[in-house]
Amino acid sequence: MTDVVPETINYVAEVEDVELYHPKSFVTKYIWSQDAKVIAIQYAITATAIGLVALVLSWLMRLQLGFPETFSFITPESYLQFITMHGMIMVIYLLTALFLGGFGNYLIPLMVGARDMVFPYVNMLSYWVYLLAVLVLVASFFMPG
Repeated sequence: MTDVVPETINYVAEVEDVELYHPKSFVTKYIWSQDAKVIAIQYAITATAIGLVALVLSWLMRLQLGFPETFSFITPESYLQFITMHGMIMVIYLLTALFLGGFGNYLIPLMVGARDMVFPYVNMLSYWVYLLAVLVLVASFFMPG
């Protein structure tokens, strides 16, 4: 039997200085995050916001049908644009993004037992392309022609 001197035993398990343990700023944690759950929340928030735009469009269409002469800014051409934009926003920008981008990014890694998606950078890039498409769509309301 050997004698072990207690002073020579290292009781603390040290972890290497990895950048995962450093505090992150708001930008690196939420804006440029490659975490699937954060990206899922970004998709859900953006899809809900653009869904509210579609909801306002549907209210304007119904008000125009209910009170035809009251709203002078809704011309027959803009009414048809409202119908088209409402349908496109609801199907493509809300439902597809919310179910595939939001729920998919949040639930699929949990279902398969993975820590994250396979290509987190591409996943982050897909959200930013989606956000750019949403901004271009909203900006198209204010362009003449």
